[in-house]
Order: sequence, then C-alpha cells, then structure tokens
Amino acid sequence: MRRLIVADTGPLLALARIEQLGLLPALFQQVLLTPTVLAECEAKPDRGEGRDIRYALAAGRFELLAPRDALPVLGIDPGETSALALARERGAGVLMDDKAGRAVARQLGIAVIGSVGVLVLGKRKGLLPRVRPLLEALVEGGYFLGPELVKEALRLADE
Repeated sequence: MRRLIVADTGPLLALARIEQLGLLPALFQQVLLTPTVLAECEAKPDRGEGRDIRYALAAGRFELLAPRDALPVLGIDPGETSALALARERGAGVLMDDKAGRAVARQLGIAVIGSVGVLVLGKRKGLLPRVRPLLEALVEGGYFLGPELVKEALRLADE
C-alpha cells in the first residue's frame, strides 16, 4: 500500500549504502525527512551516503519538513524523536530500524517499517529481483542484522 512515510537516519543511510534509496519513492507516495534527520545523515561528509540523500532531496524524491511540535520522549536520539513527532502530526508511518525508537513508535500507535522490510516489500512489488545480495551487502558494510531477522526476511521474500 502506497502511503506517507517519515524516514529516520539509519534506514536512509543503509539504503543509500546499497544504492536502494530509489525504492522509497517507488513504494510510498511521499517520503518525508526532518532537518534533524538530514543533519544526522550528513554528519560524516567523508562518506557518500549523506551526499546521495541530499541529491535525492534536491531531485524531489524526498521532502524536508520540520515537525511543528517537539515530542517529549526520552531514551531515543534527536533524529528518531523528530521523525516520530512528524509522523504523529501527519498521520504517517515511520521508517526506523532502531529498536528503542520502534518501541516508542508502537507506543504512539505509529506504523513502523525498517530497511529490511523495505527490501522485502520492494521484492514483493517486483522492484527487486533478489533480497539476499542486498542483505549481505548491508552486513558486509557494517550494518547489524541479526541472523533471525535475515532468515525471516528471506522467508518473506521467498528466497
């Protein structure tokens, strides 16, 4: 189902790392990110992910929007907090991998999908031929994916 999603830093960096940022506008009608999330994405200028995210934003694939009100949540980082605040304001889902952030999203009644879920959805929609090589590329690039998550993703992707 195509809908509005607010992206957090981790999944944006992960998808950029494996050159799959284009999946987001293909799967969702509108992809929002907050200025705080963008700043976190660009915090390491020596890496190309931030540049790729900025390019996608400039190309109109993503939209930059600040939440009107702060969300008083403790225990998660500023990017996650801003993404959740904007998702709540807009009635959107959130793209988030962080375990604590996902728990807060669920407490707030916000639908959550992670970067692995985006890959599986991309495969199911015929946008990706295979998920396994992308999961392997994430792990090789230093992104932590537990073995059970990988196993479940491959099952859901029929691989």
